[in-house]
Amino acid sequence: MAASALLSMEDQAIVDRLSDVAGPLRPRESFEPYLTAYPLPSSRYFVVARTWQDMTVARAGCVRTLSLIIPMTDWAEAEGLSAYFDLVSIDRLPDDCDATQVIVRETPAEPLPPVLSIIANELLEALFLEEARPVVVLDAVDPDLITARLLTALWPSLRRRFAVTTFARSPRKVAGRDFDLVFAPKDARAKFADWNGRRVDGRSVQGGRHPWTETIRSRIFDQAYPRLLSTSELGLVGGVDRDTDNAAAFRIAMMWEELVAKLHTTPTAALGLLDIANSGKVNVSSALEAIEPALADAAYQASAALPEVEAWSFLSALARKLQGRSLPMGRAAVAAAVEELAARSPEGAVTLLSQDDPRGVVADLLPKIASGIGGAFTNRAEGALLEADPAVLGRLLAQDGLLIGRVADDRRLVNRLETVLPQLDGTTLDDISRGLLPLLTEDWQIPAAEPLLSRLDGPQLAMELRHLGEVNDFGATQLADLVLGRALSASSRAEVRSVLLSLSSSARRDAMIARTLVPSVEDARWLVDSNALDDSAITCMLVDLVRQANDQQFAAMFVDKVVGERVINILKTQAPDLCLRAVSGDVLPIAMVVQLLPSVLDGLAGDAKAKVAKHALDRCLRGRFGHGEVAFLAWTLSIVGDQLDGAWAARTGLARSIDAATASRNVIAFNSATQPARLRMIQSVAEVAQVLRDRASFDLDEEAVEACAALMFDAEKAIPTALLVAAGYLLPTLLRSRNRPVSMMIVAAFPPVHRELAKGDDLPEFYKFIPFFDWDRCKAARHELVDAFMSSSWPPGNLALTACRTNEVVRIMRRVAKQHGGRAYIERIASDVGKLPEGCRKTVEMQISQVRAIFD
Repeated sequence: MAASALLSMEDQAIVDRLSDVAGPLRPRESFEPYLTAYPLPSSRYFVVARTWQDMTVARAGCVRTLSLIIPMTDWAEAEGLSAYFDLVSIDRLPDDCDATQVIVRETPAEPLPPVLSIIANELLEALFLEEARPVVVLDAVDPDLITARLLTALWPSLRRRFAVTTFARSPRKVAGRDFDLVFAPKDARAKFADWNGRRVDGRSVQGGRHPWTETIRSRIFDQAYPRLLSTSELGLVGGVDRDTDNAAAFRIAMMWEELVAKLHTTPTAALGLLDIANSGKVNVSSALEAIEPALADAAYQASAALPEVEAWSFLSALARKLQGRSLPMGRAAVAAAVEELAARSPEGAVTLLSQDDPRGVVADLLPKIASGIGGAFTNRAEGALLEADPAVLGRLLAQDGLLIGRVADDRRLVNRLETVLPQLDGTTLDDISRGLLPLLTEDWQIPAAEPLLSRLDGPQLAMELRHLGEVNDFGATQLADLVLGRALSASSRAEVRSVLLSLSSSARRDAMIARTLVPSVEDARWLVDSNALDDSAITCMLVDLVRQANDQQFAAMFVDKVVGERVINILKTQAPDLCLRAVSGDVLPIAMVVQLLPSVLDGLAGDAKAKVAKHALDRCLRGRFGHGEVAFLAWTLSIVGDQLDGAWAARTGLARSIDAATASRNVIAFNSATQPARLRMIQSVAEVAQVLRDRASFDLDEEAVEACAALMFDAEKAIPTALLVAAGYLLPTLLRSRNRPVSMMIVAAFPPVHRELAKGDDLPEFYKFIPFFDWDRCKAARHELVDAFMSSSWPPGNLALTACRTNEVVRIMRRVAKQHGGRAYIERIASDVGKLPEGCRKTVEMQISQVRAIFD
């Protein structure tokens, strides 16, 4: 009839229609004014109306309705609705004057009287706890109060769309849908026979069928300030869309509160809460923020109170549901609880890690699991790890921390790692290596160390070697040897040596450094020049290098200008056996052998000494070696003594291949040797003569000739037969060597030959080759002797000495006198007579006098 608001045609049509009573009234039926509340189709306004039966007009069933057109936002967010209800709670029929605009500035919550209706339980269950359907309450008591409390208790999103009327004789609709709640008189039941909704008897008594019924009834109908959802619950579901099933959202809120209440006694309630949070039907951020502390407590309780299997199941499920959520406190609590549980139940931890983990939830817990097992490492932990799949054990060890130290100290697990580590992927092995390898410092840990060492490059191996030195000074000898060997294979020896030198000095460090050296001149030079090692270490290493050297390396170190002298000086005092090797071999220069031989022989005795001296002789007789050669050879010959093989010495020192100077030196040495070595040469004078004869030419110098003659003179006394043979070999050669100073040897050789010729017997076989023999063999020999002397530069006195020794002074002097130039030669002999032995001198002087008389 009148309005103060201009509505759209659709909204106005709804207001017009719903301003009338629903359903026909019976004759003379009357009713009390009733409330109707509904949203308009435009969603801009909500209508709260009161309808009165208009008894002032004749036509039956007429009504007058006062409708408040309330902005939807004001209606939905109002703290209390009393301000709106009061505007329509007038005690008279409204007239045209009542159609005015009213400003409601505040809608504070006001206390409402309780509802004593017995229908509360069934109604509330129908509205909020069961399938969402429209509800009709028949024959209800005080429906206005029920409606006021119910609308006040609803949360904003539900209040926006909730349509209710406190009186209707048939179903009512708004915008094509049934009212959510309709109150109807008892006799209108038939009008709702085909209605697709719930019918509730307003007079029946029923107990609650749901656990939340009593809570809801108290909140809506008992509390002075009706509130279906608490502030926290409203925050939980208040953000849902308007078209969401509000009853379902409410049930979720109720379930949420129930599970929250159970958290303190039933930790598994946390899983239900997270399921709700993850359902998408609640405000996730506010929900999780509200329960985060409780979730943390539940995780701790589960770890401490639940049986181990249940605790693992709960915590793993909780971790999965928390994944991806910004709940640092909750996630930290789960991690801490997992750590504690892993300490208590390591088998469960291993089982959990053995399961599929497509989302990586368990992987996030690995550090805490490893920390828990390692922090309380028990026999159970050892057993669990021994039985663990290689991949699981590898993942745990890759976390570093306490666990890896526990495993490194456990012999059984270390042995297990020998087979486990080769089965792991490279990335895992690298992670394990960083944490485990520094802890492997004992020999018994080699089974675990070896697979890790095989992955290291040269610099890494060098650093590992350094670590072993710093930890226990290479006390784990086998492990240190293993690392050193690999480091030397992967890096240069110089690089490894440099790392070792950076360590503090010790005997073990020096031993490792020694292993980086090879018996080469380069490494020996490094040792000699090193200022990083003390002298004793250098000496020891140098001796070791020489000891390890092959013949070529051995010789190279001795002859090197930098190394050789140091080596020789060291070996003389520290390693006489190596000196023995030096002089016993053929690789060192003779001069070095000569230098070393005295100190070597000084430490030997008996046959060993003679053997070494003979070996040295074998080389020295063949070549030159500097000053004092004769003295050295004579001394060496004397060392050999009666073990000297004179024939061998002659063949060695006088052979055709030996030059004249060397051969001359050797003869002088033979003669200079002390007894019994010299005697052995005298006994071998025949072999000496034979070798001299077989030389390309007789080229001994004068001193050597005299030495050889001395040997022959002594042979004449000691072993005349040997001299006779020697003379037979030499005399023809000597007599032909007129340009050589061989006369003293002729003095020694001619007399025995002459005596043998004078015997008249068959000559020995070797004499048959003497070319100057004829039928008067002695005469021919004397003639050849005189001819040789007179045609040479030999001292004439030696001819006289030969004549004396042969007892043929008269005949030889007469032969000289008869020769051309004989008189002059006799005078020359006379001038040399003073050099002859006394007995020989008198005989020669007498014969010279006789010859002079002939000449005169």
